[in-house]
Amino acid sequence: MTYSNIYEIPDQGTMKGGDLYDKFGNLSFFADVTGLTDKTQTGVDLTVPVKASTRGRFMRDPAPYTVAANTRYVSMNIRQTKGGIPGVTITLVGQNVGGPIERRQFGWTGSMSALYAWLKTTANIQINMFGPTGTPYDPIPASA
Repeated sequence: MTYSNIYEIPDQGTMKGGDLYDKFGNLSFFADVTGLTDKTQTGVDLTVPVKASTRGRFMRDPAPYTVAANTRYVSMNIRQTKGGIPGVTITLVGQNVGGPIERRQFGWTGSMSALYAWLKTTANIQINMFGPTGTPYDPIPASA
């Protein structure tokens, strides 16, 4: 399953931050995400040297052959999740003035208090947040 964004929400004081899995890129509707690290965009292309070695064609080969040293090109830190994602599912509900009510679900690996505190400082619209068991939190007003 591919996620368009995996945002790294920083710690909020003593509250543990975490990763917010955004499957369709909807978090920017609810909050300002410009200052966050997106883990899906942190891939790096590397050049790795491979040493020379000898190999046998079969077990106890009397005449093994030599493989010359070469260079391998690899891409590291490409995040593609398979199966379930870690953490819990949270729901954000919000509405632009005169627009429809938007309800979106995200995966979250940190503490709920840290996410609530982060949303209070970055909310674009008034947000109602629901925890993994459907527990409602106090409404989060839009930040100035």
